[in-house]
Amino acid sequence: MQADSAASPAFADFDLPAPLLQGLTELGYSQPTPVQALVLPPALAGQDVAGQAPTGSGKTAAYGLVALQQLDTTQKAVQAIVLVPARELALQVREALKGIGKQLPGLRVAALYGGHAMRDEVKTLQQTPHVIVATPGRLLDHLEKRNIIPNQLKVLVLDEADKLLELKFQQEMATIVSRLPRRRQTLLFSATMPDKVMALVREYLTRPRMLTAEGGLGANGAAEPAGAAALPASLTVHGHVLNAPEEKPAALFHLLQQPGTGQALVFVNTRERAQELTRFLRGRGVAAELLHGKLPQPERDKALMKLRNHSAQALVATDVAARGLDVPSLDTVVQYDLPHDAETFQHRAGRTARAGAAGTAHLLATPPEQTRVQAWAAAHSAQWKRLVPPPLPPASVAPPPRPVTVTLHVTAGKKHKVSAHDLVGAFVNVGGLGRDDVGRIEVFDFYSYVAVPRKQADMLLEKLNGAKVKGVKVRVTEVE
Repeated sequence: MQADSAASPAFADFDLPAPLLQGLTELGYSQPTPVQALVLPPALAGQDVAGQAPTGSGKTAAYGLVALQQLDTTQKAVQAIVLVPARELALQVREALKGIGKQLPGLRVAALYGGHAMRDEVKTLQQTPHVIVATPGRLLDHLEKRNIIPNQLKVLVLDEADKLLELKFQQEMATIVSRLPRRRQTLLFSATMPDKVMALVREYLTRPRMLTAEGGLGANGAAEPAGAAALPASLTVHGHVLNAPEEKPAALFHLLQQPGTGQALVFVNTRERAQELTRFLRGRGVAAELLHGKLPQPERDKALMKLRNHSAQALVATDVAARGLDVPSLDTVVQYDLPHDAETFQHRAGRTARAGAAGTAHLLATPPEQTRVQAWAAAHSAQWKRLVPPPLPPASVAPPPRPVTVTLHVTAGKKHKVSAHDLVGAFVNVGGLGRDDVGRIEVFDFYSYVAVPRKQADMLLEKLNGAKVKGVKVRVTEVE
């Protein structure tokens, strides 16, 4: 079976329940992406599937539709589990599944992950979610405490399987799978299919269909290699050859000054390099934020929020911290340090050009590093040029320029039954802000972030502090 490019299917062509088709329509989805068109027929027929798909290809909706169409939301039972490698991806997948299943009566989707109190998750589990999206360690904690009884599980999804293995979750996954019903459907997705991922496929899946979004199926159901096509077609990759590593700071600063760079994610290999580079950029007037694995969770949330809210231009991050990171419409990725392998190169580059949007990935390399990268199939599309960066401006003792947008922290969130719509109402009706001036809103369990014009921030702080949002008295502060 090959994907038929001459007659692209529509979601209505698949045997999906009406509520799911309605949810897709409300989200503006009518035509499946290549990976969805490949995965849905065998998976909806009940087969196990191992799919190779690049980041941003639509795999979440592919496995989400398969899982959601099997749910009986009248039953208080966990019926689907999605294992993911990182907290950010857990939250992203939860919201995607809730959006697709919005019209399913009584649907409950929970995200479980480390870094916050177990007691909050226990309260959520007492409501018995139909779908659980979780990191392996936290899911295993709940299974051992019998907060989750998975005896009615229908679907298990392993998302970003290569990253689950890279983060050493093998033992946790093995223990989790041993506690699940043998009669279930298992779906596995990975950006790459090295031997270690294929070992997972053989161990956990039953007679699986092997699929790739680019190549479809080869003979006897074997996946054809995706090669360099694993990167999105809308992604432009530039390799910049430098004479020496010492030129990299000036080269990065030069790239960030270009008009088309926009919001940038800068990858480095170590926490120390991330801290050093963030200080360097701030010292030269770039609004830069820091993201690494040792950063407390609230600080990580704040850094990501600033990039998404356009309160920062650049986010300097390590690979571990960026697992599952989702920044809508991210313009640019810069790989400042050479990635350790082709898989990491592909993962980093795939943070931009998601879901068909245009994006640019840059790699800074010395000649020996260029030779190494050019041997990777995933990097064959890179356009290489020598770069001689202009001299750096002197470091400034002044703070970076203040963005025109500021983000406010509001002490009310999902657990208070407060929605983005409620916050817009409060900022407009109580704060006096124009509806078009309310920027991006992010609602978490116990607090929310709202982006507003800096020139009106003081007025909003004065008017909204102590006000009530949906009956909840709130405190509003500026995020520094």
